[in-house]
Amino acid sequence: MYQELEKHIKSHGKIGQKELQQITACFKPLKTDRNEMLCNIGQTCKYFYFICKGCLRMYEIDTKGNEVTGYFALEDSIMSAITSFVLQKPSRDFLVSHEASELLVIGREDFFKLVDTVPQFATIYHQFIEFAFIHSQMRIYSFLGMEGIDKLKWVMEHEPKLLSRISSKAVASYLGMTNSTLSKLRAKLNNM
Repeated sequence: MYQELEKHIKSHGKIGQKELQQITACFKPLKTDRNEMLCNIGQTCKYFYFICKGCLRMYEIDTKGNEVTGYFALEDSIMSAITSFVLQKPSRDFLVSHEASELLVIGREDFFKLVDTVPQFATIYHQFIEFAFIHSQMRIYSFLGMEGIDKLKWVMEHEPKLLSRISSKAVASYLGMTNSTLSKLRAKLNNM
């Protein structure tokens, strides 16, 4: 498991063996079952996760009781209920293991100690924050006023693994539509 994390860290720039060991020593392995809750609404998130195998999903429940997915994270990526993690405020989201997963977990105190003391780790964190912001902006602006078929095309272009790995119901919640609408749109695209 640690080899995947080391490879991920090295992909963000040159790093010495001492710093690499300092980082990996702070992570602990965690295996989760499908739909295992990592952070519940109202709970303060205290952990950051590296996904070696599996998928994490962050979602909330809207006023009508529907699940609204904000993000999926697959292998070789990092994930947290970031707003709660950074601000140490109760989470507005659920963070769950969407598939049975193999994770490496780091606590908040160790995480920010590494950000402050290991420049390469700070770079990874800043790139994650930049990616999360850009991804959120793209989704917000791309989805405003977009027809359902265009939302589906957007996911096919930007996040194609979701359509093969994630349940239709969860993808539909990510796109802001019902599962039956997604099925109809997929059929329409296949007939084009």
